[in-house]
Amino acid sequence: MEGVFSPKKCIGEHLQSCSPHRGRPVCQKCGPGEWTMRLSLQFPQLARADFFEDIPSSTVAQFLDACELRSVPSGTVVLKQDDHVSGMVLIAHGCMEVSLMNSDGHVVIIHHAREGETLGEIEAISRQPCLASCTAVGPATFLLCPVTLMAQHLSNPLFQRNVMRITQNRLLRDNQRKYVDQNYSLDRRLCAYLLRLSDRNNRVPQSQGYIANLASCSRQSINRALAVLREEGLVTIEKGKIRLLDRSGLERRLAGQ
Repeated sequence: MEGVFSPKKCIGEHLQSCSPHRGRPVCQKCGPGEWTMRLSLQFPQLARADFFEDIPSSTVAQFLDACELRSVPSGTVVLKQDDHVSGMVLIAHGCMEVSLMNSDGHVVIIHHAREGETLGEIEAISRQPCLASCTAVGPATFLLCPVTLMAQHLSNPLFQRNVMRITQNRLLRDNQRKYVDQNYSLDRRLCAYLLRLSDRNNRVPQSQGYIANLASCSRQSINRALAVLREEGLVTIEKGKIRLLDRSGLERRLAGQ
């Protein structure tokens, strides 16, 4: 068990001197105290995040262990447009809606970020206000990577490259979605929204009204388009919630096949 837990009071500084006692480790320098599992061991899937591509595992573990663990209920604004950030957000579980409000008060939904995605890293690096707001859609758990931690690691060219790649991929993603929104029919756009919003269990937590707002159309139009997809066996609706039955079929329909 050595190295699995780190005492909160010494924040893992004395980890090498910890030894098991009654099934739990005890730090010989700090003594018994309140214990918590290292974040790198609690969330090992985060080591595969794009932010850590090609980074040595020891460096990744060091970075994750220095972060702050946060859990928030649905509807919590994690990053607020026009506010400065205290650090980068790395999503461990759940989904966050990224939205932008223009000067007229109209809200545009830009993206739904999920496990392993980062938010606010550009603002953390540039020390500029947030360009958009990030709100938890359902309960969410994330790691807050403080600005000081970001500054320590940005001298590493691999971290610099990864931030640039993430930014480039976002630009590409947003350009592709803008093309879909402007040029595709509603039934094809609906396929894109369902694929985008569905979780790992192929369930879409958002309502038909939410999707209608996303598509800038009436709820009745969404319901008619959903009825067609249901008749084709691509989706089902259970107690008002949408579940995808055939992702490949939706992808083919999106592609116009």
